[in-house]
Amino acid sequence: MLNTLMDISEAESGAMQLRREPVALGEVVARAVALYHDVADAKGVTLDAATIDEVVVTADRTRLEQVAANLIDNAVKYTAAGGRVDVDVRREAARALLIVRDTGAGIPANELPRIFDRLFRGDRSRTERGLGLGLSLVKAVVEAHAGTVDVSSEPGRGATFTVTLPLDAGGRASR
Repeated sequence: MLNTLMDISEAESGAMQLRREPVALGEVVARAVALYHDVADAKGVTLDAATIDEVVVTADRTRLEQVAANLIDNAVKYTAAGGRVDVDVRREAARALLIVRDTGAGIPANELPRIFDRLFRGDRSRTERGLGLGLSLVKAVVEAHAGTVDVSSEPGRGATFTVTLPLDAGGRASR
């Protein structure tokens, strides 16, 4: 917990050391999906990934793996048996997109503005394990890469998290 809080603080203050290199975003997603595939299967949740485009970003591979893993972990955790988690990577205009969509419980509208706050746990999430730091870390790491993370949700119909990273003229994330 302390390490995660330190990582969030470093990212938010601009002090996080990023080891930037060309990273295939689809490979990052494939690794995270492989990591959670057995958990999803055991829970009866279909976990599927699609890479629409070959998207290479200049980023810290380890940090992007944390982002993908946190988003997939939450999606699987809050999706009931028989549900789906779909992960997509694509390029849209001058942006790289990582989209994690689930058919889970969804997030109430009154909680949406706070889900990226440190230690925030919505009412429904209190029955699941967690510290309320995963989405804070996601936001901090994505912003350290000059990107954004957004969420849309409807209770009972799931949630969609969209990570957007800027692309330079060479098709790579810039900063």
